[in-house]
Amino acid sequence: MNIIRCALVVFSCLGIMSLQAQVVLGLKSGATKAWEDYGDVATPDGANIHINGFQLSAMAYYKIKPNFWVGMEPGWVERGAACEPGFIIFNEDTKLFLNYLEVPVMAAAQLPIYKRQLYLRAKAGFGAAYIASAFREIRDLNNVEPTTRNRLSFEGEGAMNRWDYGIHGGLALSYAVGKHEILLDGNYYYGLPDVDAFVTSRNRTLNISIGYLIHLQAPQ
Repeated sequence: MNIIRCALVVFSCLGIMSLQAQVVLGLKSGATKAWEDYGDVATPDGANIHINGFQLSAMAYYKIKPNFWVGMEPGWVERGAACEPGFIIFNEDTKLFLNYLEVPVMAAAQLPIYKRQLYLRAKAGFGAAYIASAFREIRDLNNVEPTTRNRLSFEGEGAMNRWDYGIHGGLALSYAVGKHEILLDGNYYYGLPDVDAFVTSRNRTLNISIGYLIHLQAPQ
């Protein structure tokens, strides 16, 4: 029910924004590098603590001024970590995969670089996310058999926070032709709560995406 309510709020906001004259809509997708901040916990030498994932987001912005926008980037993102602490032992062959539905609220400022076609855009904001599904992969160090993959259940477990929230920031390089834009978008996510309630485990994510935007009214 929480997912449905969040989705209804997002789509209602998008519908209201789309009725305005100065709206920019788009879609982006790319690769993520995700890990967790373990605080003072030391990882084994040479441990690889990140996992690679996928991200897909819609974009809806309202142009307060030609070079200053506010909006949302609701979407799907894969986060998680390798070398997960707190699971039996600190095992570099244990990986956590967390699939989030997220809704960041963003502000963006852009600077024209070349003939009002090439832009550098900086953005920052705050967002909440909800785990739609989660998996833990485990490989026994004494066993050469393939890794086992277990789906995590949140009912009655109490050790995993299903909600996450944090700070988003990024830069984009955009090329505009009339109402259309193609962009290369880079983002960093700084999660604030711990994923695991018993150990320091805050989400961190780097994302590189390629996207497309359309202006409902041509840029001035």
